[in-house]
Amino acid sequence: MNAAFKPYLAALIVMGVLDALWLGVIAKDFYREQIGAQMVEQIRWAPAAIFYFAYPAALVALALFPAGQPFSHQVARAALVGLVAYGVYDLTNLATLRHWPVRLALVDTAWGTFASMAAGAVAAWVAQKFN
Repeated sequence: MNAAFKPYLAALIVMGVLDALWLGVIAKDFYREQIGAQMVEQIRWAPAAIFYFAYPAALVALALFPAGQPFSHQVARAALVGLVAYGVYDLTNLATLRHWPVRLALVDTAWGTFASMAAGAVAAWVAQKFN
């Protein structure tokens, strides 16, 4: 099995579970309060699936490879990937949308950084343990 597949699968599961809890339970009301009128009634599953399958691949590729880095470096790089990815999204929305609150941009960027760090940490652990 490819050396990247197990870490990818780990990152996919962690990001999926964390974001499901975050968006569906923990911060659901927060997002409704901040951008409720802009939210769709039903999730558009095709773009969501593209993101949730592609992002962990990018996270693993950018944070874990080349192989052999110290675990702490891999986790820090995963956090950096999250900071950049979610930061670009939120700052672009802040710059271009009329009703994108600064508070939302800060919370969402912090969340993306944390979730990416957690997914990267589990993926790095899996890579070291099973590859």
